[in-house]
Formats: sequence, C-alpha cells, structure tokens
Amino acid sequence: MNHSTRYLALFALGLASACQSQEEKAATHLVDALQTNASSPAEQAKANAWKAATTLPPALPASAVNVEPGVAQMLPEEGYLELVSVTSQAPVAAILALPAGLRSAQRGYPKVGPGYRIPFAAVLRWKPMGFGKSKPGIGNLQLPSARDSLRGFFISDIDRGGQVVPMRPAQPVTVQGVLYAYASPGGDKDPGLLTYPYRGLQISLPLAN
Repeated sequence: MNHSTRYLALFALGLASACQSQEEKAATHLVDALQTNASSPAEQAKANAWKAATTLPPALPASAVNVEPGVAQMLPEEGYLELVSVTSQAPVAAILALPAGLRSAQRGYPKVGPGYRIPFAAVLRWKPMGFGKSKPGIGNLQLPSARDSLRGFFISDIDRGGQVVPMRPAQPVTVQGVLYAYASPGGDKDPGLLTYPYRGLQISLPLAN
C-alpha cells in the first residue's frame, strides 16, 4: 500500500467515526486536494467519487422513514425475540463506513458513504423456543455495545462485554438502539435508504413523500 492509498484508508476510518462538523471539514479538504491534483480523467473520476461519498445527505424528520423493518433485522433469525413496537427519532446524517458489498473494488476509492444513524426505542418480547424452552426463567438480553454498535439483540448467558437486561418470557422490555442506514446509490431516482446488512442482507426503507 503506497502512502497515498494508506492515507485514504486511514482517512476513511477516521471520517466514519468523527463528529459531523469534523466530517464536513475533513471531507472538504480532501475533495479539494483531489480535484486540484487531478490530472487525468481517472483521477477526476476518483475525486468525484470521494465528493459524492463524503457529502452529507439531507436532514430528515423522524416521520420520513419507517424503521420497523430495519430494526427487525437486528433480532435473531430464530424468531425468539418479537418486535412489539418501535419509535424512532430524527435520523442523524453521517458519513459511514461501507459494508464490503457496497465498496468499490477500485484502488484508492472511498470505503465510506453518506447515510444516517437513526436512534430508536423498541419494545421486545421473549418467546421461548428451541434452547429457550429449557430455560423458561430469566434470560439475559444482550444489547449492542459501544465497542460493537452494529451487533443486534439476542439472549445469551455468555458475557459478550455489553449491557445486559434481564428478561422474562412474554414480558415486554423496552430497549434503546441505533439503526444504521445508507443513502440509496440511486439518488433522487430511488430515494429510499439501505440498512446495514445485519443478517448479511440489506433491505430498503422507503422514504415517506
């Protein structure tokens, strides 16, 4: 990896975790530098890709997107956690690290993209099944942690290093979380959002008109 490529990789990592004002400032400097130094169509294309990848998406109200299908993807596929209800706050525009499936294979191209962090409160209910039937007492609901905010919700007796909430069968529990979603590559032609692939599959969240 040459110095330029290494710098872009480190920049992408830092950009994805920076606060919004820092994102905008750093992105502006990088794009300006790339466009200034672009001396070929290929370099100009790379500069344009970085500009698109580091431009924050427009602000959205909480009513603009139904997060329920996305939050459901954060629950175990086995179905033992039921999503009773969910309410969300206004999406927070951000520059996010892209999952592998959305990254360009071209060297030096951005591994980040515009998207949103969507805070939510969900009411979950435990429906014991499979292994859960043999442990009908209290379950340990594992929540996404600061070290792994992309982790979903699940019940486990093993300490995974995050916050744990005691949970009894059929008794609703309210939890907090953040849903990560990306602006659609289709832009205005397809204005929906794409969730992070929590189960290895991204789903579309249409935006309200």
